[in-house]
Amino acid sequence: MLKSKSSTGFQKIELITVGNLVDLEILMPTSSKRVKTEFIGYLAGQYIIINYPEQKQLGRAATFIQEGATVIVRAVADHSDGQIIAFKTDIKAVTYTPTKLIFLYPPKKIQSQGLRNQVRIPTLLPAMLMTKRSNCEGVIKDISRTGLLFSLSGDLVDLPVHDKSCHIVITGKDKQQISLQGEVCSTTHQEDITLLGIKLIADEGKVDEILQQCLIDLSVLHKSGR
Repeated sequence: MLKSKSSTGFQKIELITVGNLVDLEILMPTSSKRVKTEFIGYLAGQYIIINYPEQKQLGRAATFIQEGATVIVRAVADHSDGQIIAFKTDIKAVTYTPTKLIFLYPPKKIQSQGLRNQVRIPTLLPAMLMTKRSNCEGVIKDISRTGLLFSLSGDLVDLPVHDKSCHIVITGKDKQQISLQGEVCSTTHQEDITLLGIKLIADEGKVDEILQQCLIDLSVLHKSGR
């Protein structure tokens, strides 16, 4: 049976378009699992509905998708100048027929952050770093409209001594590739990881496009509770 709780902040929920990707983080006793799914809709003051993630994404986290479990939802809000919203709440119910859906309690607090500033936004975006000497797969750890931090395993990148130019290629929605031109400004080695600080020399609109299309790790937005 569906229960009810009080809610505020549905003006921000209205900015999420039906069918848009959302980032669902399932909190478990000793860890958490983040998966992508779709926003289905909401009934103000009653519940928010998201699609049940694919089983292959969930792994053992599937056993924690049940009534009362705590989750964190993050999404890029439409028509809001690139605003990101994030909230922490509990699962209200899970339905299995006619299709699998997750119903969430309305959150008591919804936090937001605009993207049109130079703060670095933490991310977990797989990407390809391309230089004149090598191509390396890695992860963008954070990004702003003017720079990013690229992480790759080991010491795989081979940079020319005098030419630090590079391209970062990200695959967005519908397998569309977005390429950002950059310049490596710093290199840091941490155990078996290399971190590259990269200054972006590109149209800032491309960064906005990436942030709109790809899900972002907005842990900075949910330091406070529900």
